[in-house]
Amino acid sequence: MDILIAGVSARGLVESAIRSGLHHRIVAVDYFGDFDLGLLCTHRSIKNDLNLSYEAHHLITASSCLAWGALAYVANLENYPSVVEVMAGGKPILGNSPAVLSSVRDPAGFFGFLTRAAIPAPKIAFDPSRLNFDSDTLWLRKPLQSGGGHGIALHLPGDHLEDGFFLQEYLDGLPCGAVFAADGWDACLLGISEQLIGRTEFGADGFRYCGSILGSLGTGQTEWGDLVDRVRQVVRAITREFHLVGVNGIDFILKGKTVYPLEINPRYTASMELVEQAYGLNIFTIHLDACQGRLPDFDLLACPDAGCFGKAILFASQALIFHDPRWWFDQGARDLPYAGEQIMRGKPVCTVFSRGQSRSECLDRLTRAAVEIEWTCLHATTPGRQ
Repeated sequence: MDILIAGVSARGLVESAIRSGLHHRIVAVDYFGDFDLGLLCTHRSIKNDLNLSYEAHHLITASSCLAWGALAYVANLENYPSVVEVMAGGKPILGNSPAVLSSVRDPAGFFGFLTRAAIPAPKIAFDPSRLNFDSDTLWLRKPLQSGGGHGIALHLPGDHLEDGFFLQEYLDGLPCGAVFAADGWDACLLGISEQLIGRTEFGADGFRYCGSILGSLGTGQTEWGDLVDRVRQVVRAITREFHLVGVNGIDFILKGKTVYPLEINPRYTASMELVEQAYGLNIFTIHLDACQGRLPDFDLLACPDAGCFGKAILFASQALIFHDPRWWFDQGARDLPYAGEQIMRGKPVCTVFSRGQSRSECLDRLTRAAVEIEWTCLHATTPGRQ
């Protein structure tokens, strides 16, 4: 089967597909068209081939000259079910259907279900004029078409709430994500990670997602087992309600011992390649199997503690020029620009990875890698090649 993988950045799922050893021809369309995506498969890029800024419908144009027989999508197409439907053009969709996307990504429907199911969740609102801003509740303004923390900000009394946004209660806790495979009725939990949000050492700010650290979140064995059980119950309930299939992610806040779901990402997510590294799984194979109703024989609690696995997205703190992507690829970095490509301040540069026995060790290695890459971009050199 010829499979098209489409979204803002296709590299992660494409790499998993190539590693799977399955006899599928993979092609891709995304915005960035990174150097290392070109090492993996035939692809087209909105930025490089169409010379356009990112809009989801441009993926339809980019895919029109490629031959393929089935569609798999990544972020942020979960927010554009009509684009998924048009792009598929009647061909099989390997993942959640446009109807499922519309349902699970609707905040009113999603949080309404959580309330009915007695699952703890932050409060939401669509009309700020009806809120009591004299209470201790802090509110976030959040886009209906959310992704990666873009557009999220504190909402203060008197602020105007634009169309396309809603309000969500701010919860002071640990931002986390979990990934799972679903067959429309049941779910298999594959991993839990801390999310790195707005970390200045990676050039991020505000509520912007800039990476993940996969591990036991610093809990003891009993606390880890309790957390895994709670998250399993939540993702199974959501799977059954919304009939999710394939691999999916859930963002949540861990406050004390309580899991507060924030949203479902009904597609491949950024932390899934850490699951592959830590547990020896292949996400692409799991995704295809789950779409056919077959869940993996995997128990997260049965996995030995292998330490922490991290990834961080480096955002440029100032304008810079990237150098020697092949060298960085061989060092393990991914999502790499082409040699000589200029990266503007605030734009993503590349992704770095680390492994450590603790969260702090893992985070420190990510930070050092990010500093090294930006320094070499600014000084027109590459370590070991001065």
